[in-house]
Amino acid sequence: MNKDFEILAAYKPVVMQDKKEPFSITAMGCTIFRETKRSSSFPKREIVINREEVDFAIEYAIWYDFDIQHLYELEHVWVYVKQDGTVKKVEASFHGKFLNMVDLDHGELILKDGTHPVVYAQPGKHALVPDPRVIRIIPDWLESCQEKAGMDGVLVQDMFEDQIHTDDDLQKMTETYIKEVFGFCPSMEFEPFILEDEKLMTWDDLKKSIPERVNRQIDIIRAHFNN
Repeated sequence: MNKDFEILAAYKPVVMQDKKEPFSITAMGCTIFRETKRSSSFPKREIVINREEVDFAIEYAIWYDFDIQHLYELEHVWVYVKQDGTVKKVEASFHGKFLNMVDLDHGELILKDGTHPVVYAQPGKHALVPDPRVIRIIPDWLESCQEKAGMDGVLVQDMFEDQIHTDDDLQKMTETYIKEVFGFCPSMEFEPFILEDEKLMTWDDLKKSIPERVNRQIDIIRAHFNN
C-alpha cells in the first residue's frame, strides 16, 4: 500500500473552489485500475485500460458532507497515467455524467507540477468542469445556491439504504438547515483546494465510513432544531 499511496499522492487533483464555497472536501476514496473494470463508486462507468496507451488509471472519489441542495456528495476525477509516468488523460464527473478535463482553447491537459490535474468545482454543487466559464451555462447554477438551496433534503443511495434512514420531518429539517446555514452568493472567483495526503484512503475505507459521516451530520441537524 505504501507504493500505491505514493502514486495516489503524486496524481491527486487540485480542486479550484469558489472563494465563498461553504463546503470543504474531507476525504478522497481512491482506486487504482490496472485492468478494465467497472467502478465501485460510480457504477455506471467501466474504466477502460488500454495497455498500449496507459499503464493504469486512478479514480478519486471526492467526498463532501454536503451539496448545497442535499446532504452528502461524491464527485469523481479519473487520471490515466502512461508507462513513463506522464498523464495521458483526465476525466471528471459532471451531474451524473463525465467530461474531459482539457483547456477549452487548445485541448491540452491542465496540470499543476506536471502530474496534478486542475479542475473547477461548480459552486455549491461541485460538478467538475475544466474552465469556470462553463459554470454560467449550467441551468440554475446561481439559484441552486440561494432560493433553491436545500431543496433535495437527504439523498440516500441504494448502497446505503440499510444504514442511512430518513423521514418527512428530517427531510424538511435538512432542507431548511442547508438553506439557512449554507445558502450563499458565489463570487465566481476561484482558489485551489488541495486535500492533505493523510485524508487519501481506499474507496473501501471511505465507503465503510460514509454512513457514520452522514449520520453525524443528521445528528447535528436534529440538534439544531431541537435546542
